[in-house]
Amino acid sequence: MIQIRTRVRFDQAKVQKKVQTANFRSLGHAAATIRITAKRSIRKRKKPSSPGSPPHTQTGMLRRVIRYEVDRDRDEAVIGPVNEIAGRLWNLHEFGGVVTKRRKLKRHRFRVGQHGPIRVTALGKFVRTLLQTAAQANRATRLVEEENERRGANKPRRYPKRPFMKPALQANQSRLPKFWRDSVK
Repeated sequence: MIQIRTRVRFDQAKVQKKVQTANFRSLGHAAATIRITAKRSIRKRKKPSSPGSPPHTQTGMLRRVIRYEVDRDRDEAVIGPVNEIAGRLWNLHEFGGVVTKRRKLKRHRFRVGQHGPIRVTALGKFVRTLLQTAAQANRATRLVEEENERRGANKPRRYPKRPFMKPALQANQSRLPKFWRDSVK
């Protein structure tokens, strides 16, 4: 007759630490995947995208400012453009909205010998040159003031929805469980 005795020790703290470490790592991989998908959906084009599709960028700035951060304490990840760099514009693209105020030009009293606007070519666009007379300096100052008045009395600008973060999450929805599968070792 064979007799076998076994002892099982369960160290709950050790298992919990392994689970937290694996969860942090998997959450980071999932966030990075969603970020990459969102970045790749934004194309560099001169013209705006059609409403409902991801926005186009002329400079590539929107793609460069998409970041992710994983919070170990709360077990959550935040993915999206950094507000300090991208401003509020990304939020308008994602959810749509209306902007009623435009940024005004800096008030400036131009003097002879400085560079300043001398003629308006299009709305908000100026031809700039070296100001050689007092009349040119006064005209440059007046052009900036007129532009600021025009910008102050602007009609609202409407931004249709051009989501890029939500479609990135939906595209990766089926892949997310794979990041956690067999992650605790």
